[in-house]
Amino acid sequence: MEQHTLDELFLKTRHLYVKLNEFEDLTRQLAEAVDRRDEVSVQMLLNMREEPANQLQEIGQWLRRRVLELPEEEAIRAREILEGGKQQRPEEALLCNQVAQNQRLLQRCQEMDRRVSLSVGSQRSFYKKFR
Repeated sequence: MEQHTLDELFLKTRHLYVKLNEFEDLTRQLAEAVDRRDEVSVQMLLNMREEPANQLQEIGQWLRRRVLELPEEEAIRAREILEGGKQQRPEEALLCNQVAQNQRLLQRCQEMDRRVSLSVGSQRSFYKKFR
C-alpha cells in the first residue's frame, strides 16, 4: 500500500480516536449521572452523545468508502489493518497501532454503555434484547 494511502487512513483513524475519547467522556459522565439518579443530567448527556456518535458513524462510512476506492490488493490489506490485522511492513506501524488503540477504547466505551443501559433499562435494555 502506498505511503500516501497509509497516511490518509492513519489521519482518519486518529480522528476516530478523538471522537471515541469524546464519546467515552460523555458516557462516563452519563454513568455518574445515572448513579446519582439525576434524570435531567441523564437526558442532557444522552442528547450530547448523539453528535459524537453520528460523527463516529460518518468516519466509519468514510473509511469503508475509501477502502472500496483502492485497487483490490490494497483494499484487502487496508481492510485487514482496519479490522485489527497485524503489521506486516514497517510503514504500517502507525496505522496498526492506532487501530489497536481505537479498538481498546471502543471496547471500554461499549462496556461502560452496557452497564449504563442495563442499569437504566434493565429488561428493556438494548443489551438484553439483542444478546
